[in-house]
Amino acid sequence: MTMHRTHFRTAAAMAIAAVAFLGACSADGNDPNPSPTPTPTAAASPTTTPTPTSTADPEVAAAEAAILEAYEGYWDAKVQAFSDPSAPEAPSLTQFAVDTALADVRASVQSLKSSGITVVGEPLLAPEVSDVVLGDTSTATITDCVDVSDWQPIFTESGESAADPNQALRVLTTSTAYVYDGRWTIRSSEVDRDSSC
Repeated sequence: MTMHRTHFRTAAAMAIAAVAFLGACSADGNDPNPSPTPTPTAAASPTTTPTPTSTADPEVAAAEAAILEAYEGYWDAKVQAFSDPSAPEAPSLTQFAVDTALADVRASVQSLKSSGITVVGEPLLAPEVSDVVLGDTSTATITDCVDVSDWQPIFTESGESAADPNQALRVLTTSTAYVYDGRWTIRSSEVDRDSSC
C-alpha cells in the first residue's frame, strides 16, 4: 500500500512538474478554437509586477500596456483553472489564450483532474515586453521570471503536497503574443527549465 501510494505520488508530482505548473509545449495550431463555457467561481489572481519596455512611441506604449493586460488575464484564468480542475472552463481563458497557450492550459487541467490534484496560492510574475511589431501581423515577446513559491500543487483529498521536491521555484518563461480577432492574446508560453532566474 505504501509502495503504491509512493509510486502514485511520484508519478503525479512528475506530471505536475512537466505539464501543469507552467504549461507544456504542444503542436502549434492555426485555429485558436475559442469555446466559452459557463463561468466558474473566481479564484485568486497571480501577483504581477508589469514591466513594459521603455519607448517614446505612443502606439507601441499602448500596445505594450494591452499585451501586459492580456498576459495578466491569461495568468488569472490559468490560476483559476488550476485551483479547481473540475470546474467548467472560464470564458476568460479563451479571451486571453489561443493556439498552444490555450491547448497547454487545457491539457494541464486534465492532468490535474485525473491525478486528483489542485494548485493552491498564486504565482509571482515579473513580465517584460519586447520585440513589439505592429502591422498586419502584430506580435510581441514576453519574458518572465515566474516565482511559484506560493503556488503549489496539493492532493485535493488529503491536502498533502504533490510537488516534485526538485521543482525549481523560479522559472524563466518566454511567451508570445499576437493580435487575434482585434485583441492581444497569448499564443504560446514556454518554460526554460535549464535556466534559473
